[in-house]
Amino acid sequence: MNETINCIMTRRSIRKYQPRQITDDELNVILQAGLYAPNAGSRQSAVIIACQKKTINIELGKINHAAFHGRMSTATAYISKEQPSIADDATIKDGFYGAPTVLTLFAPKDFLYSTADCCVAAESIMLAAHSLGIGSCMVMRAKDTFSSALGQKLQKEWGIDESYEAKVHIALGYPAGEVTYVKARKENRIKVVR
Repeated sequence: MNETINCIMTRRSIRKYQPRQITDDELNVILQAGLYAPNAGSRQSAVIIACQKKTINIELGKINHAAFHGRMSTATAYISKEQPSIADDATIKDGFYGAPTVLTLFAPKDFLYSTADCCVAAESIMLAAHSLGIGSCMVMRAKDTFSSALGQKLQKEWGIDESYEAKVHIALGYPAGEVTYVKARKENRIKVVR
């Protein structure tokens, strides 16, 4: 199996992070990978904000968690016992799981493919991170998070035009502990028509 395929097959969502920050060189490579992701019409309109300020990430993480409004996983349908989600563990109050770096991808509100462009960029970012030994977790509810008073204030401070909205977050950091658990892939999810 080649390196790219191996990276795709072995990447997992990480929700337990070491407190130490990723390096500037690693962050730059990861961000560049996001810029080179495919995008509709080659518009390249997505904007990536990398926040490494702990106080901001904690506050936005609380807002993101509050926007979850989801059901808790059941004992038989955990998302992950090894890397629990906020759906698995009610004691987790940070939607970003304490990650030292949180990326937020913004895109135009009025463009049909804004969310798709951000999700494709997120996948490139997460694969690049994994290839460098950095864990990641895609976290939705970005629009809700940045609809808050703090989110609106930060969007303005960060120079993101109000015609843009937050689409997706990505938590980044060095994984805490080993990640060994792999969910079995569900069967009958591929059909080949010839």
